[in-house]
Amino acid sequence: MSSQCRDAALTTYRELTEAGQRHDRAYDAAVQVFRYYHPERQKLEAYQIVADWLDRYEVGADPGGYPWDEAEPCGPKP
Repeated sequence: MSSQCRDAALTTYRELTEAGQRHDRAYDAAVQVFRYYHPERQKLEAYQIVADWLDRYEVGADPGGYPWDEAEPCGPKP
């Protein structure tokens, strides 16, 4: 996946939590942003992908190696 959808989802999460929103609500919003870019993805898969991104990029884990990090067009289907 390109970094565009990842960055959008992580920015959504970070900005909401910094504004005082609960983490679970910010996580749900980040998943919604991801699904905007990838409506073909199943809901559970979207939650798993965003959770892994949050683990790796927000908590500071090593950013490498998940299959969904590979380049794939980001954007809603026409």
